[in-house]
Amino acid sequence: MGVQTTLSALADPARREILQLLRQRVMNAGELAEATGLSASRLSYHLRKLREAGLVTDSRDGTIIWYEPNLTVLDDTIVWMKELQRNNAVSKASRYKAKPVERGNAIRGSQEAATGAVRDEKTQK
Repeated sequence: MGVQTTLSALADPARREILQLLRQRVMNAGELAEATGLSASRLSYHLRKLREAGLVTDSRDGTIIWYEPNLTVLDDTIVWMKELQRNNAVSKASRYKAKPVERGNAIRGSQEAATGAVRDEKTQK
């Protein structure tokens, strides 16, 4: 599964709630519907999206379908996000390196020069 599919599946708060519930224990659709307050059709929709992303697996026991999380799919997404975060830090660092450091000192220096000049004028009188 791709990062885009995973992030899309995680974008919905109802799906995140379902995953949180399934992290606690394996549940069937009836238990999930009761715990989330979702209608059967809405729950079915969200479970399908989670299955398509590979975040949920199901297994049949007679007529009951049990759902459990498959959070190993998140590994690729986490690696991508860490890489993005690292690249962002490098990008910020390179932006700051490009700025001259003396900028603040030049202003401070000009202020000191101005006040020094005033002091010099006073001492000369």
